[in-house]
Amino acid sequence: MSDELNPAPLADLTEAAPPATRKAPTRSPRKKKSATPPAEAPAAASDGDATDAKPKPRRAPRKPRAGKAEAPSGEVTADLFALAEGSLEAASEVVTEVAPEPPLPTTEPAVQALAEPAHAPQPETEPLAAIVAEAAEAPAAETEETQPELAATAADNEGPTGPRRKRKRRRGKGGAEREVARGEQIEMPGLADDGATGQPDTTPVGEALSDAPVPVDADVDADATVDAIPEAPAATPEPLPPLTVVSLGLELPPVLSALALDTLRAARVILGTADALDRLAGLGLEAPQQLCAADSTHMDVRATGHAGSVLVVVGDAAGDGPAPELLADLGPAHVRVLPGVGRVQAACATLGLSAEVVTVVDLRRSPLAALRGRLRAHCLFALPLADAAGPLAVARLVLDSGFADARIWVCESAGGRVRSRAWFARELVELREAFDTHAVLILATGPSAGLFAELPGLPDTALGDEAGAALPLAVRTLALAWLQPAAWESGWAISDGEACLALEWARAVPSARVRAVGIEPTLLGVSMARAGVGENLSATPSASPLRCREWPVPDAVFIRGGVGLGDWLAAAWARLAPGGRLVATAEDDQARAELLAFAGQLPATAWQELAVSRGETVAWRLRFAPSAPVRLALWRKPALS
Repeated sequence: MSDELNPAPLADLTEAAPPATRKAPTRSPRKKKSATPPAEAPAAASDGDATDAKPKPRRAPRKPRAGKAEAPSGEVTADLFALAEGSLEAASEVVTEVAPEPPLPTTEPAVQALAEPAHAPQPETEPLAAIVAEAAEAPAAETEETQPELAATAADNEGPTGPRRKRKRRRGKGGAEREVARGEQIEMPGLADDGATGQPDTTPVGEALSDAPVPVDADVDADATVDAIPEAPAATPEPLPPLTVVSLGLELPPVLSALALDTLRAARVILGTADALDRLAGLGLEAPQQLCAADSTHMDVRATGHAGSVLVVVGDAAGDGPAPELLADLGPAHVRVLPGVGRVQAACATLGLSAEVVTVVDLRRSPLAALRGRLRAHCLFALPLADAAGPLAVARLVLDSGFADARIWVCESAGGRVRSRAWFARELVELREAFDTHAVLILATGPSAGLFAELPGLPDTALGDEAGAALPLAVRTLALAWLQPAAWESGWAISDGEACLALEWARAVPSARVRAVGIEPTLLGVSMARAGVGENLSATPSASPLRCREWPVPDAVFIRGGVGLGDWLAAAWARLAPGGRLVATAEDDQARAELLAFAGQLPATAWQELAVSRGETVAWRLRFAPSAPVRLALWRKPALS
């Protein structure tokens, strides 16, 4: 750098001539003219000379302030504050005057020294070349950006030039600490702003230092600060509640719990029959309502979507509504049931009975034959109906089953109140009165005429033409004792041409599901009516052991020895559920051999052979006719631990 560019000491500037007029910088083309040496540059004489020599500025010149000292035309004063702090924008501007200001009260020595008036004695100022050399010691990233600006400063000595684009300067976090360690002044935001606008700074030095706040984290990049702010996670929508089945009870208007009311108000859509939706008229619900039929509830729920939906049911949702079917179809995790007072509970309460002492046979979901298989002497039954002719059909079935003295109460709900009326079965058959479609019957059977057996052991009259080919009663009783069928279990009874043990099984356990294999369905239907068996027994014609893979897994299996006994034993044992029981009989030598062969591979749990003699009276004399011995074997499959 030439010595001509070095300014005079600041102490000499205070004794200069009157201040020169400040002019707005003019815009110049991007291509700069060759610089003229400072010694040959003409001095700025006045505002008029400057206007004639250069193009007309686009902005009006700033009016000069009174009382400012004019610097000599051949001398240039550098802005030491902007250059010392390393600002690229302030380094390119030239300060032509420094106004004397009174000293400011401050506690920091560095600021106090800078705030002293200009006319006071000051230490010798470093030349501009020394300052530029000190700025070159900054990091490489700063030096590369500073050198073009210093070169532009020399070109500005000729006169004001067009404004330059402000270059963004990024500095590491340690920049400010290094400047403070070297004794340099911390960056002042106010000084750099003036340089960015293209206008020289005319604010007094003391006022600028006292008004400009010193930022604590001035070296932190604003973009990095914005990026460092963590974004708030997107709010996940709350999952919809599962399908809720609300019981409305029988009262008008319905008396609901707080939970039921909140569920109805928060429902996405409310489904129900016309009767159920009419009962919600006085609750002031805003959720949309959709009509659905009682027999198409599953289809309507699937079409609407079970999440967030509410199904309203008159009475109890479990007893009078489709809650059991929905639970089996969708699963307990997707169905919630809010209970209420149903038709059966209201009928029992009207008669002073406990719901625990009655056997419920829902004739809305089961045929009338289901009641026939459950009829026992001196029992109480609750029978919900879905047909107005139901009371007459029940009374006729009871009389045909040998319960002539049975008594029937018909309980009907009207206007939220239950009314009950009682008849004998023989009286109700002759009655021609219309009943409520949703009535509930309470049946007390009374004594039985003995048409149907109460315990295992069907008489020959119940077996009909099959009595001669049936197994002896002792064998059937022992086989059932070994099988121990439960009410919730299913089983197979495999026999060729007769179904005596299947009938015993279905009659003894009315709720069990029994499959009779090897008999025609038409013949089995006749035997079921004579034996008083319900609809829990089904028939499968003659089949092979391989076909049993298509049937549900059994919990108990009975096989009567015949052709292919060994194959049936192997197939049944493979399909038997864990913890299941297998009982087989053998009446001839071939069946006994196959039974022993299977037992050789899989030892049996129990063995027994029965030889029964049937007694007959011939010519007033008792005679016993021995029958062929029957061998029985029992296997138990280990249960899962």
